[in-house]
Amino acid sequence: MNLSPAAIQFAACAAIATGAAGLYLGAQNQRWLSRPLPALWSGLAGAALLPLGVFLWGQTVQLSTAIFATLVLIMLLFIVFPCVGALRTFIRKAP
Repeated sequence: MNLSPAAIQFAACAAIATGAAGLYLGAQNQRWLSRPLPALWSGLAGAALLPLGVFLWGQTVQLSTAIFATLVLIMLLFIVFPCVGALRTFIRKAP
């Protein structure tokens, strides 16, 4: 199967976003769910998806660029996820 570079990069972004969400939802202080997911399994799933994203991105760009882009995306998501949780809490408490 021969995928386009754009499709591979999209799959890499999806794997990284899913992995970061798994790590976030397993944390005790997450604000998306009423209870956090089991930390062991969500952490393992998240930790497995992040290298998959690096591998996929490495198919279209250099490895150093793939690692840098993965770290930047993870930092961005770990800023956005708590903001989305706070917004969700704010909307739920609005009259």
